[in-house]
Amino acid sequence: MALDSTPLRYVGLYMLDLFCDQLHEPRVKATFTGQTFSGARVKATRAGWRIHRETKTATCPDCTRRQKDLARSFAQNREMKKARRKER
Repeated sequence: MALDSTPLRYVGLYMLDLFCDQLHEPRVKATFTGQTFSGARVKATRAGWRIHRETKTATCPDCTRRQKDLARSFAQNREMKKARRKER
């Protein structure tokens, strides 16, 4: 107990430090806080970060956007190839 006989308050805090796992300079990093891991993770995903729990890595918003664009272009190329095959 504190000297004035009021109980001390306990504040739980979880700090999540993220570093982008992609190879680019300068190294991108960010810190998110919450009462639990889930709370900090929600803030990070809202900011655009992608967190991979099984590999314990993270991807920054810029790299996440770039990866989505690449996946989209690969899918479009695949569809175009399928359409060409059907025309033959």
